[in-house]
Amino acid sequence: MPARSAPPARRARSDASSTRERLLRSGLRLARRDGLRKLTVRALAAHAGVNLGSFVYHFGSRDAFSDALMERWYAPLWAQLQDTGVDPTLAPLARVRALVLCLFDWVAANRAFVGHLLLDVAAGEPAAQRFMRTLAGRHPALIAGAIRDAQAAGQVVAGEPLHLMAFTLAAVGGPILIGHGLASRPLGMPDFARAMLALALPRAQIEQRLDWAIAGIGVKKEAP
Repeated sequence: MPARSAPPARRARSDASSTRERLLRSGLRLARRDGLRKLTVRALAAHAGVNLGSFVYHFGSRDAFSDALMERWYAPLWAQLQDTGVDPTLAPLARVRALVLCLFDWVAANRAFVGHLLLDVAAGEPAAQRFMRTLAGRHPALIAGAIRDAQAAGQVVAGEPLHLMAFTLAAVGGPILIGHGLASRPLGMPDFARAMLALALPRAQIEQRLDWAIAGIGVKKEAP
């Protein structure tokens, strides 16, 4: 007995979904390579193998597409952070560490996209700037909340949680930003930039800086 084909309405929905997916996948590849600021609708459609009409049907405008692309890129990290933030097996200070490590694992794995994102913001790319404005209530708030819980448990020193979070993130991420900043500008220090990134990006080095930062904000135990 021949297999039944999908009903026309279902096939249409599947085709529409796959076209949207192709556009987003192509957008991520192009943004990793060149940044949002260089992304054009024509180049995107050509890369995805779809016509301009299909792009307009699914997204309407370049701005709407760019917003969807940023959310698509960030969604896996946000889901993982939310799961970590409510993990009942982690003590409060361990939860802070796990959240920050999760974030920087993601940064290291997506460093090309992150580097372009920072340049996009500096270049005035509207979607990149809109995305950055949405972040305050996302992973920074989650990490600051975990720090607040650790303070309540007597594991973190007194202080504004946002300030303590900023210190921790800067301690872990500063060398990465410095290395990328030096590598992206003709300052005549390519060897130093490469050496900085070689120290900044390996997971063992990220964990080392994170442990130093956690020790810095942790409550010191009195000697017996």
